[in-house]
Parts: sequence; structure tokens; C-alpha cells
Amino acid sequence: MICNIKDIEINFAAGQQTLHEAAESLGLSGVETRMFDRFYGLRSFPHQDEETIAEMTRPALERLCERHPDLSGQVKHVVHCHTIPTVFPFGDHQIARQVTEIFGPQTEYASYTMSHCATGLSVLDYVSAQLDDDEYAIVLIAEKAFHRWVQLIPDTTIMGEVACAVLLSRNGDQFRITNNVTSRDGSFSLNSGYPEGTEQNSFQDKYFTFTQSHIDYTLQHSGLSWGDIKYLVPHNVNISSWKQIAKNINLPPDLLFLDNVSQYGHCFGADPFINLKTLFESGRLNPGDKVMLMTVGLGATASSAIVECGEKIKLQF
Repeated sequence: MICNIKDIEINFAAGQQTLHEAAESLGLSGVETRMFDRFYGLRSFPHQDEETIAEMTRPALERLCERHPDLSGQVKHVVHCHTIPTVFPFGDHQIARQVTEIFGPQTEYASYTMSHCATGLSVLDYVSAQLDDDEYAIVLIAEKAFHRWVQLIPDTTIMGEVACAVLLSRNGDQFRITNNVTSRDGSFSLNSGYPEGTEQNSFQDKYFTFTQSHIDYTLQHSGLSWGDIKYLVPHNVNISSWKQIAKNINLPPDLLFLDNVSQYGHCFGADPFINLKTLFESGRLNPGDKVMLMTVGLGATASSAIVECGEKIKLQF
């Protein structure tokens, strides 16, 4: 076992934006709006312009601490995973101060970003390796869609805002991470950020092959087949692309979890953890079940984790 997910706390943005409200603010045409609705299955997104990223993260961290009072003095690291390399003005240390206030001065705060939306999964192996058996870490995934080109990936998805706190330990029997796999294709790393750039189109052309190859490699690396997997739990980029991937890899449709795409959109790196929590809370996971968490970040990075549900999952959340 690489690590154990002991708990997940989620705090969505204070507001909820409908697709039509998002389309108006993003300047989407009627044709584009209908495409996001009918073809991609996107209907609403947590979004609140006036709310800061620190105002999103504090409730998630505080609720996690309230549920686990034994965390006092035991949280070694809080690692903030974000897609955009810089999410604060220079010198702004609001979340670092929050971490000290909530968990104490012994907790180290750091950022991890270069895997973009795959960062939250990519970091699991590294963070857990920093822990002793009696220590905890929190992977904090939080981001604001503060600009049109942050909120919108053209012809692909619309972003939602959330703070997601994932409590990790080296031992435990809740959600055991038995494998954590990352693949990279550096040919897409030179993304200019300009809409007329060709890099984004090139990535879209190779996205399916890249993603499918990573999924196949994860199964092989883990010594598993689809018969061993209860659910593929992907990021919420859109419904149509994942249905096409499932068809291409002969994945039975009932193994693909897409229930949250319509109400949350793509919440940066938090999607797999949001979806894992939803599966558990809806009673669809039992001890012994295995799921594959899967996400892709521009750059490009594909990252996945095999999660085995332990005997104590019924006591959590």
C-alpha cells in the first residue's frame, strides 16, 4: 500500500452558475452553448466571483479538523495542488496562515502544480513517502476560475470552483491506494496560452490515444483487469469524451462514473476525489471493491490511482 485516504472534505464555491449564465459571461455562441449542454452534458458549475480562494479553503480544512480532533500536532504537510502556476498575488500567504492557525506551527505548507489538473493524483506517492507511520498529510486541491481562459477550455469543458481536502496516512483501512501511476508527453508542454495557438488543437487530436494508453498501462502495472475494477472514476471534463474512451477500450458502460459532470463541471484536479466521495456516500462502494481514479492535465500528464476499499470505510465521512 502506498498510502491510505482517511477522509475527504469538500467545500464548493458559495454560488452555482448555470450553463446559460456561464455562456453569457464567457461569450459563447448559441451553437457552443448547445454543444456543452446536449453533447458534453454540462449544466451547472460551482462559481462565485466575489469569493476568494482562501475563503473556499478554510471551511474544508476546519471541517476536516473538527471530524478528526486527533490531528492536532500530527499533520506534517499540507500540499496545495493547483493547475495555474500562480494563484495568489506575490507575497500573499493566506492559506499558509490558515494551515498554521488550524493545525499548528509544525505543519509545513507547500504548493505542487506542474502536472496541472493531474497534480492531485500525481502527488500521492510523493507526499506519502514524506510521512512516518504516526503522521498525516493533507492534499489540498483548490482553485478559482478567475479569468475567461481559466474557466473555459474551448470545445472541451467549463471549470467549477471547489476546495477539496484529502487526508492521507501511511496506514489505515479506509481507501487504500495500492498503485499510483503517472504518464507524461512533453511534446505538449509549450502551450502559449493564446487561443490561436496550435498546441491545444494538437493535444485534442492525441488526447484519446494518450488517455487510453495510460489506462491500459495502469491495469498492466497493477496486475489487474476490468473484471477486478468496480468503477473507473475519471475527471469531469465532459460526458461524450469519456463515453468514447470507454467504447474504445471495451469498458462496460456501468463501470464508468459520470454522475457529477452535469452539476459540477470540471473542478480542476479535485474531480476524482469528489467522485470517490459521491460513490461512497451513495452506497455504491463496499469493502474489497477496487476503483481506478483517473485524470489528465494539459502539458500533458495522465495520472491514476488504484483504490481498494477497506473494512473501515463504513465508519468514515
